[in-house]
Amino acid sequence: MAENRHKDITEIMRDESRFEAASKMTAFERKASEIDQLDHRGVAGRVIEFDGTLGLIIGGGGASLTAFDAVRSHGGEPANYCEIGGNPSVRKVKELTRLILSKPNVTKIAVIMNVVSNTRVDLVARGIIKGILEAGKVPSETVAVFRIPGAWEEEGFKILSKYGVPYCDRAVSIDEAARIAVENVNKIA
Repeated sequence: MAENRHKDITEIMRDESRFEAASKMTAFERKASEIDQLDHRGVAGRVIEFDGTLGLIIGGGGASLTAFDAVRSHGGEPANYCEIGGNPSVRKVKELTRLILSKPNVTKIAVIMNVVSNTRVDLVARGIIKGILEAGKVPSETVAVFRIPGAWEEEGFKILSKYGVPYCDRAVSIDEAARIAVENVNKIA
């Protein structure tokens, strides 16, 4: 960070008389933050915990808000809000997937991003599959939807196909992917 160049801001940040956020980070959220710090590549671990049953691994910025809101508007109950992007490592995605699946109420995960150019679809797919397998689950039964069109998507879709994981390309909107995810969660309910 550039804190050493902005000592005035650093002093303000460390001022304990400033008000604090209304809620503290949960242990789950702290663990996600630790995952994000595993290496410098990309973002995978900015997470807010909720009580739902559908784990979300979603693209950053407006697309993540769109996906989260779409899941809720289709009757889904998100277990978390999170953002990934900027080409996170396979390890980061794997660890984030394992963390989300460690919540006892999470039955499936939805992986939804906008069209990406700065994140390789194949690396995200590898991380998702590895995380699911290390969590002792079956990928084809755990992924409610995978929608990440963009860089290296053909390679990513081949990896998903090998494990029987359903995926969507750019012809499927974020809203439609959210609907599919909620339907797939409700099939087991």
